[in-house]
Amino acid sequence: METKRFTQFGTFSVATLLPLMLIMISLANITAERGKSDAYGYLVTAFVLFLCLVNFYQLTIRVDDEHVSFKMGIGLGKRYRLEDIKSCEPVTNSLWNGIGIRILSNGWLYNVSGLNAIELRFKDKTSVVRIGTDKPEEISQLIQSRLK
Repeated sequence: METKRFTQFGTFSVATLLPLMLIMISLANITAERGKSDAYGYLVTAFVLFLCLVNFYQLTIRVDDEHVSFKMGIGLGKRYRLEDIKSCEPVTNSLWNGIGIRILSNGWLYNVSGLNAIELRFKDKTSVVRIGTDKPEEISQLIQSRLK
């Protein structure tokens, strides 16, 4: 079978991080023009926001015959063998869980935008993995169909 790929743009992440980064750059510029040394702090903050932006601007889930994998932004991600997965189902995250990489009470959440996700349960672990997506039903059906 072919590899299926699902990419979600991190609308919330970009809409939040990009303006904040631009504000920090503007503040650094204004502060530097006034001859104050605070400009470096604003530039460091802008750089940290830039790093967050390139890691959370999108999330891509790939499903092939042997693995489910995901990649956030420019490369942060994980891969799981289908033979280790017990089930996959669509879920809705609470606002409390939010966006980004989070430790949940029963596992991990990886999300760039929105509240929808898939939840992977494993055969030999009690923890779960939630991966944010804008197509949770389609992806969970695909994964369920490939589980042996």
